[in-house]
Amino acid sequence: MNAAKKIRRLIDSGENPEQVQVLKQLAIALQMKESFSIDKLYQIDQRYFDVAMDLLKEWRFDHHIASRSKLIDLLIVEALPAVTPAETQTA
Repeated sequence: MNAAKKIRRLIDSGENPEQVQVLKQLAIALQMKESFSIDKLYQIDQRYFDVAMDLLKEWRFDHHIASRSKLIDLLIVEALPAVTPAETQTA
């Protein structure tokens, strides 16, 4: 299983949200070509660190682009504020 798919599964599982947050921040930084503090990677458990390293490898060589797109779509939707049906209706 590729790293983007692993991260999506970790997000869905809800386990260790603090550690998963670092993986999410890394994925967003890679997609947006923004800086990311490597120090954050040293603060997560080895299991999550290994997923982060896999993500970096795959991103570098454009592997698993479809899975990566699904992860980014999930992160974007997660970051958007919730809109209630009343807000979407025009008066």
